[in-house]
Amino acid sequence: MEIIFTILFILTVVWVVGLLFEKFGQPLILGELLAGLVIGPPVLGIVGERGVKEGLMGNPVFEWTPALDTLAKLGMFFLMFYAGLITDPKKLGKRVKSFFGVGIAGTFVPLLFGWLVTWFFTHNFWTALIMGLALSGTSLAVKARILDDLGILQSKVGYTMMGGAVVDNILTFIILAVAIQAITVGVVRPLDLLYTVALVVAFFGIALFIGYRVYPIVGKFFAHSGARGFTFALIMGLLIAGVGQAMGLHFIIGAYLAGLFVREEFVGGAFRDLSQRFQTLSHGFLGPIFIVSLAFHVSFGVFETHTFFLIALLIAAMAGKVMGAAGGAYLTGLKKREALTVGIGMNGRGMVDLILAMVGLEIGTLADAHVSLLVFTAFVTTLVTPPALKYMLRKSS
Repeated sequence: MEIIFTILFILTVVWVVGLLFEKFGQPLILGELLAGLVIGPPVLGIVGERGVKEGLMGNPVFEWTPALDTLAKLGMFFLMFYAGLITDPKKLGKRVKSFFGVGIAGTFVPLLFGWLVTWFFTHNFWTALIMGLALSGTSLAVKARILDDLGILQSKVGYTMMGGAVVDNILTFIILAVAIQAITVGVVRPLDLLYTVALVVAFFGIALFIGYRVYPIVGKFFAHSGARGFTFALIMGLLIAGVGQAMGLHFIIGAYLAGLFVREEFVGGAFRDLSQRFQTLSHGFLGPIFIVSLAFHVSFGVFETHTFFLIALLIAAMAGKVMGAAGGAYLTGLKKREALTVGIGMNGRGMVDLILAMVGLEIGTLADAHVSLLVFTAFVTTLVTPPALKYMLRKSS
């Protein structure tokens, strides 16, 4: 029964905070992040379990219960599936050049900045590389929620951010796979790089084949409103996400791709009912639990022990992402203000930063102090992105 009351408490707090933020015209995700910070271990500690051991900085390790951790991961899945569901693939196809410009520049510029800052403080090549990689990533799930809250997910700027984020994350995970191989073996072999790239190409090939060849054939099952259409859409999403996970890619990329294939021309009159069902689950239940969970990873001990490292890392993260993504957007055809909006919007990192931080800890490249720095960077960049984006949109209008 404890898990029931925990979920009840989280959703009640999120609902009340959401009413307040809606009244003042603020994005709901901002309230959810602040709610997680207050009710979670960083402040009041009402929700969240305290670990049995301390980190290297003397701070307790905070963890979800297994059940809530599963719900948070499902929140990521449903947010990404719904983002793909309401994205028009035809419009995505028209801006491929912008996606690659934003994704490539938005990956390598913050990676370089993060590497330089970490190298200055640690003088360790591999630690600097993993830290830089963590700064180069951007959270698809968090970005989808921010853009949807602001009503620009289906705009030119919104499509550019989402497409650029897909390219960004793919590049980040490819580089991560090569880096792990190099750390383990000691050298970077060309065959390892080719193998990793081949896996990515194979995944997209399988996903495209299922979406554009198999899906239209079985699409008649979606021509029904109610549970059957929803269940089959969910099966498709989990299948593609699962294939990506098995091939070493993060499951949220597969979830987003799967959502793209659930199109109105295949579903027919049931599309509106299907879209509403996924919106209810993603934005009304599982999504808020995932967003709140991001705030649970913040540790304030880094302010005292690594003050200048933290400040430099935050500057490198935000400046690198804005300069890289905005520059890539501008060079591929967007206007200056649109490009700057894209650069600011790409700053929301969230779970990608946390995943890469934990990978670095597991392989022994990062210490607990480095993980804490990355966690706080992810929280701050996710926190400042919605108001910064809203300011840019207000200036544009």
